[in-house]
Amino acid sequence: MQRFSVREESMTPTLVPGDEFVVSDTREPRRGNIVALIHPKRDGFWLVKRLKAVEGDTVVTDKGLRTLEATEAWVVSDNNQATGAQDSRDFGVVDVSTLRPVVTELDEDSFLEGVHLLCEEDHALDRAIQEFGVPEFWRRPPGFETLVLLILEQQVSLESGAAVFLRFRDLVGSITPSTVGSRTPADLREVGLTRQKSEYIVGLAKAIEDGELHLDSLSSLPADEASEKLQTIRGIGRWTAEAYLLSAEGRPDVFPATDRALLVGAGEVLAMSDTPDPEELEILAEPWRPIRAIAARIIWHAYLARRGRVEPDHQT
Repeated sequence: MQRFSVREESMTPTLVPGDEFVVSDTREPRRGNIVALIHPKRDGFWLVKRLKAVEGDTVVTDKGLRTLEATEAWVVSDNNQATGAQDSRDFGVVDVSTLRPVVTELDEDSFLEGVHLLCEEDHALDRAIQEFGVPEFWRRPPGFETLVLLILEQQVSLESGAAVFLRFRDLVGSITPSTVGSRTPADLREVGLTRQKSEYIVGLAKAIEDGELHLDSLSSLPADEASEKLQTIRGIGRWTAEAYLLSAEGRPDVFPATDRALLVGAGEVLAMSDTPDPEELEILAEPWRPIRAIAARIIWHAYLARRGRVEPDHQT
């Protein structure tokens, strides 16, 4: 994994000058991906472009139509009006093996790449890995059920939230907006939900059924916009929104700085005399951009391991 900073405007509005991103050394690039590559005619000069065409696609070159072969790719700028923007329309086809896709969603391989990068750069995170090991990479399934679980985990331990969730699932069966929307808050309180959380979950179900919230569309939004969209629903605050984007959508730079375990754990990992507050932690986490979610997972893992705890099953 390598990190880069955008300097030019050829990929606006997707990437603007000052944006940071990382690329994967192991992931195969796919049509539509944003990729980094070394300029084919300028040694050591990196470009960031969009992979427009791959094997079997036909492109228009300065010599006419051309069908790309297995080793060939065609990359373009999102903003070809930018001063100095160059892409395959200027330098032709590129070798597909030189393309490094930008990481926009974590999987196990890119997570491990990110752990390695952070440990190279940050001695405190490296010490945590040396002492407690590499965290298991986990994801929760995107959708209503995971949001319900996160609401139940608000301001309680992971174990307590999981226990209530299992009783809740036994009550309603399949956890969908329709099965939950047909229940009253009083029904949900019978299995241990608080009055407030019962109202939140029934309200969330109705918001989805009424079309007020479309969870499937969140992945197309930048993380901050997706978080804001989730927070329009009563009962979903910053922590719940960010925890959802991190765990269910695999966003690489989401960092729930208000999470109590993350605050305490960061203070321990960084050997601070006092636990940082959320604003302080945001500042401390700046060097971990744009993969702060990986740093959060390292810190959470260390926090639990220090206390002899393990994370509950994330497929609860």
